[in-house]
Amino acid sequence: MFSPFKRHAHRDTHLTKTALTKFFPTFTYMTSLVVGSSFRFCYRQLFTRTTRTETAFAARRRVAIFSSSSSMKNKSSIKRRNQNEENWKSLRTTRDDLSLDRTLPTGQSFRWQKVEEEYDDENDENQKYSTYVGVIGRRVVQIRERMEFEEEEEKSYETTIEFRVLNTNESNICKDEDKENGEEEEEQVTKDVRAYFNLDDPIPLKDLFEQFSKADPYRFGRLSAYVRGARTLRQPPAECLISFVCSSNNNIARIKKMVESLCEKYGEELVCNVSSGRSDRSSGGSAKDDEENEVNDKEEMNDSKIYHAFPTVEQLAEKCDEQTLRDLGFGYRAKFIPAMAKELVKRGGEAYLLKLRDAPQTEEEKCRAITELTSLPGVGPKVAGCAALFSLDKKSVVPVDTHVWQLAREHFDPNGELASMETTAATTKGNANEEEAEQQRHKESSTPTTPTKQKDKPLSITPKMMKKCEEMLVSIYGAYAGYAHTALFVAELPTVRESLPEHLRTPTKADKKRGEKNETKPEKKKRKVLVDGENKSDDDGA
Repeated sequence: MFSPFKRHAHRDTHLTKTALTKFFPTFTYMTSLVVGSSFRFCYRQLFTRTTRTETAFAARRRVAIFSSSSSMKNKSSIKRRNQNEENWKSLRTTRDDLSLDRTLPTGQSFRWQKVEEEYDDENDENQKYSTYVGVIGRRVVQIRERMEFEEEEEKSYETTIEFRVLNTNESNICKDEDKENGEEEEEQVTKDVRAYFNLDDPIPLKDLFEQFSKADPYRFGRLSAYVRGARTLRQPPAECLISFVCSSNNNIARIKKMVESLCEKYGEELVCNVSSGRSDRSSGGSAKDDEENEVNDKEEMNDSKIYHAFPTVEQLAEKCDEQTLRDLGFGYRAKFIPAMAKELVKRGGEAYLLKLRDAPQTEEEKCRAITELTSLPGVGPKVAGCAALFSLDKKSVVPVDTHVWQLAREHFDPNGELASMETTAATTKGNANEEEAEQQRHKESSTPTTPTKQKDKPLSITPKMMKKCEEMLVSIYGAYAGYAHTALFVAELPTVRESLPEHLRTPTKADKKRGEKNETKPEKKKRKVLVDGENKSDDDGA
């Protein structure tokens, strides 16, 4: 019996077979495409990731090898740089209280030398150092001031002043076996350096400058921004006194040479194994640069520099003699230094001078100190004033030389009191005798002589003039007049004077002569024109 369901089932089976037979190749092909694409995608991703990983690893390996090679080449440079940066200590002050460029090269002390400026980071050119090396007692001290600039035209006065000791015996002051004593010694070194720079004065320098500006707004008030941080030092008394004996009728360069030759001849050797120059070099240059840096590093590490302490009074009294100093170029000063040293030893040496320092800060004690100093061989009022101000804590002393006299006459003498006291070296007895002898030679000579242009004769500052000038400045600036004198003197130095506006510069003799010539030249021209005109009219009339 025929069933319709069976017929339909047969038809469905037939259709299914037909569809599978007709469409299976296409289905197989599509499946293979999908599977193949997935496989290629996965393989590509896996291969790419593997390749990238290998490439990155290789790159890191090359960098590591290069860095290792570079560090091996610059090993001595890195060690030296780390060693140089280890021992710096903060002086715990700011530029308001101390500016190295306005204090050290100003003629107060002659034992400091400016060295190459240093940088912490070569890529940061805004960090700039002003660095000096000098000797304080038996320590060779390197001190630097970091100046940071926010912009080229706008200066930021946030500075850091720090120092370190360079000589071997004094720099390794912190030992592992005695750490407490090492820390105490470190603190003592900082105290000694701060005492040398007079940083423990009860009144901060910034406050003093404000007082000076109120008392003298016309001159000091205008100058204060240009002499900021110009500080008065507090040096060892014997060193300061003998150095200023060398300074009479002398210039700073020659004074430095004389002081250094005295130290080299009689002072104790101080050996420095730490480089005092620039503390870092480029480490990313070519192979040739790396080799040159390595050679230079070895030379610097093997080359130890020798400084000398200033000789004690006892050393000078025992070993120093006039002829040796004359051979060293001291000239007429050679006879004073041995004699002064022997006299100081008789009075008690350095301790005698320290007693003058520790005396009460009164006018009486100031005058007594000046009197005691001027009783020593080769010490006049000006040298005594410098020693009293720069080493004996006599803060109202104003040492007066021709520079101080001229600035006082220009800015603080409206009534002409100082001008009326001026005398010249030509009025002295010796120069008068020389003039008479010269005139006699001219009279006896049968041949006519051509007139020569006479040079300006030097100004002779007498003790009476010094006292008057000092009294004038003390009446303005008070008990710290010596500190004000230091800042005013610094403003007259050529390096500082160039930075001043034209209206703040004290006119020099050359400036005044130039001004006089400019005033007289137009009158001469007019006179010549009139004479020519008269001659011409006379000729026409004839």
